[in-house]
Amino acid sequence: MKIVITGGSGFIGSHVADVLLEQGHEVVIYDLDAPRYSQPCAFVRGDIRDIERMTQTLKDADIVYMLAAEANVNRFFESPVFSNDITAGGTLSALEAVRRSGGRARAILASTEWIYGSVPEAASGEYITEETPYAQNPDHLYTSSKIASEFFCKNYNGLYGISYTIMRFGIPFGDRARAETVTPIFIRRILSGEPITIHGDGSQTRQFIYVRDLARGCAACAMPEAENQIFNLNGGKKVSVLEIVRTLEEILGKKAAITFVEDRKGNFKGRFISSEKALKMLGWKPQLEYAEAMRLYVEATLRPPVVSS
Repeated sequence: MKIVITGGSGFIGSHVADVLLEQGHEVVIYDLDAPRYSQPCAFVRGDIRDIERMTQTLKDADIVYMLAAEANVNRFFESPVFSNDITAGGTLSALEAVRRSGGRARAILASTEWIYGSVPEAASGEYITEETPYAQNPDHLYTSSKIASEFFCKNYNGLYGISYTIMRFGIPFGDRARAETVTPIFIRRILSGEPITIHGDGSQTRQFIYVRDLARGCAACAMPEAENQIFNLNGGKKVSVLEIVRTLEEILGKKAAITFVEDRKGNFKGRFISSEKALKMLGWKPQLEYAEAMRLYVEATLRPPVVSS
């Protein structure tokens, strides 16, 4: 298949490109930045909001992964209009480009577990599934923008017949992660002896997922069975912020200095979100446990660079 990946030069997108290329697909990376990891594929430099350029890129595509978005929730707080424009607005532009290009490509959206909000697990039974309703009172702009993006996919399907798949991610970590994400920050601070700042009491949880496992899940969503479906792609266990620190202390062999501060407004507290549907329909589940994946990531991060002679 011919597959276009918006945001394909980024953290998650580059890993998705790797997996799809390994599977033998024709891949086109559509991004403002050139590919950084030597993927043998085509590259189109463009903004996801450039509907005309996107339309031309999608002419013969079978699938477009819509990964380009504002991924930093702090920037969303600081620059809400711009962040929403490239997230929900970018999704709408990409969907319109699919429609203008003939409607052949299936649109696969990168969404988030945040869309479920901070309701307790008990409100939806033992755990959260794809059938759990959206947060009725989203407590972050990032959440609202992702909910809007999901609705745009459903609207374009109902109004124009555009096929979609929605992927709701846990929190990815691993090689190529942005330096300002939590795991790289914690690693740097533990090694340098600087204090780690934890908002709240550190009990808030995320379902961290190794980025290579997430990329495999994204690739599985290209299967025909995934058409017009929604899938949670999450790690298999809840990991608290304090557990991240303790895991890194064990791997690095060094204690962390921790400073606790007031919790952020709208900070997602976390509950268990099931990925059972992806296992049943697509045969996907994470291959690595959290601690094992973290050890691989830390080892790769600390490995000296190879210098060519």
